[in-house]
Amino acid sequence: MITISHWSLLTTVNDSVTRRPFTVGVLCEPFFKCLLNEPSPPRSGRDERGAIKDPFPNSMTTLWTRRDVIKNLRSLTVGEAVRGIRGCSKKSCNKVEPVCGSDGFIYMSRCDMVDANCRRNIRTMTLDFCKNGIKRTCNDLCNKMIKEPICGANGRTYINMCTFTVAKCRYDERFSHTGPCMKEDGRSEGSYHLECPANCTRAKNDGPVCASNGNVYENSCEMKRKTCGQKVVKTSLKHCQTTKYCNKTCAYSFTPICGSDGKIYNSQCQMRVKNCGRHVFETAMVHCRPQERLPGGCPLTCDGEKLSPVCGSDGNIYDNDCDLRKLTCGTGSLSLVRPVPLEKCRNKFKKCERIVCPTVFDPVCGNDGTTYHNYCLLHKAWCKKGVTFAGKGVCPDLSRRTECPYNCTREDMAQYDFPQCGSDGNVYENLCELRKATCEQQVVPVALYHCEITKHCHDKCDDEEDNIAVCGSDGRMYANSCRMKAANCGKHVYEVPMNKCMVGFNFFSCLRICPPTFDPVCGTDGKTYSNDCFLQMENCRTRSLGRSLVNRVYHGKCGEPTPESKLYRFR
Repeated sequence: MITISHWSLLTTVNDSVTRRPFTVGVLCEPFFKCLLNEPSPPRSGRDERGAIKDPFPNSMTTLWTRRDVIKNLRSLTVGEAVRGIRGCSKKSCNKVEPVCGSDGFIYMSRCDMVDANCRRNIRTMTLDFCKNGIKRTCNDLCNKMIKEPICGANGRTYINMCTFTVAKCRYDERFSHTGPCMKEDGRSEGSYHLECPANCTRAKNDGPVCASNGNVYENSCEMKRKTCGQKVVKTSLKHCQTTKYCNKTCAYSFTPICGSDGKIYNSQCQMRVKNCGRHVFETAMVHCRPQERLPGGCPLTCDGEKLSPVCGSDGNIYDNDCDLRKLTCGTGSLSLVRPVPLEKCRNKFKKCERIVCPTVFDPVCGNDGTTYHNYCLLHKAWCKKGVTFAGKGVCPDLSRRTECPYNCTREDMAQYDFPQCGSDGNVYENLCELRKATCEQQVVPVALYHCEITKHCHDKCDDEEDNIAVCGSDGRMYANSCRMKAANCGKHVYEVPMNKCMVGFNFFSCLRICPPTFDPVCGTDGKTYSNDCFLQMENCRTRSLGRSLVNRVYHGKCGEPTPESKLYRFR
């Protein structure tokens, strides 16, 4: 008599984006009671390199029930079982081309590295990475006094990034978002209930608030109102672009700079601290000195001027005489900087001309008020005349006052109905909302990959190497993390423990013991089932989720119909 102590139930789930089926496994204890709560991080169930052992080395892609998985599955979490069940193809690696893995080990080839680290996110590094002895020891030497919580994909909140890195080293933990994790009752650990307020006119002024989606809000109430249902939490100010310098202590310095708000500051540090939560950047000094804008004074722009390099007495190379007057005007050094023979700057000119830049168009703004096509060209300008980075995107015209829309009409929203990434690091619903929310802050739209929740909008997720099923915070299942992020462009959707998505499956009532006979049938969902019994099991699960039933199309694998065998009685 055979005693069954553990079962592994396999089911196929459609990807929320592509609707393609992928296999998911759930551990079941005696009496078919499924373990939907993940235990502590595993201490076994891994090989000597730390990779998860494949519980089904010869598993089929169709639905199948196995009884010989007791030893390997008992120590695995549900999430690891899901990743392990998908399996890895065991290839014969014949080439000898040593590569260094991000785990600090040197492998005979890339094929050996992928084979030894089944479904682990191990990347190819330079050989110096391994030769320098950067082999992880996973020692916890973190300062627990630093409270900057990080949420992991397993639903645990780590004190700071250091403790999360240790967990990533030990248990292959994956990053979810900054800030504390959300609890079952809709609260974040050590925080407040995330209700959805109707308005925030009488809200407590505790801003600016840096949120886990990378945006900055006026206060906590505005964060809850604008991100209702997305489970966004408050996080450290250092994680957002316009608040990362709020708590910085500035050393005494008097290096006057002009801000885009028309004010003069003693230093760049002072400008950033005083404008915590606002988008203010450095620009040419002429914009802060109205008296210099009189006719015959300092030029505001040099557009249309021909390129005619001029060597200044300060050792910098300017594009032309207009550029020299623009960048030195208003600084008190106009009488000191004057044109000198170009021969005195020839060595510097040759050095800077060695910088060869690509033709990629990713505009950035320099502190001289000039828009450069990419960061490389800005670096070249820094080499010649000391221009530094001011912000992403094109430089706004500071000499012209922009009109701020008070309301966004339906026509405006329909015309620009796509998430916009602003140069302040925030994401807005559309271009009209960007202009309305950032009035007089000179914020311009930039490429989507510059913002946290839009950086993956145009990602191509055809790479089969990262094929680990994940559960999103929206309660949907995705074939991998890439598809989850690409499908939720502009939304704060992150990875959560797998049991959050598995709770809707009624495995107990749908469980049945199917014969091991391989008699394939094709369903209306485009999936092949081992036999008719597994098709009926799938129908039971889809019925419990309120989905349409799967009918049998024909006998045989999908795309390969075969005539069904029949029994005849002869006399």
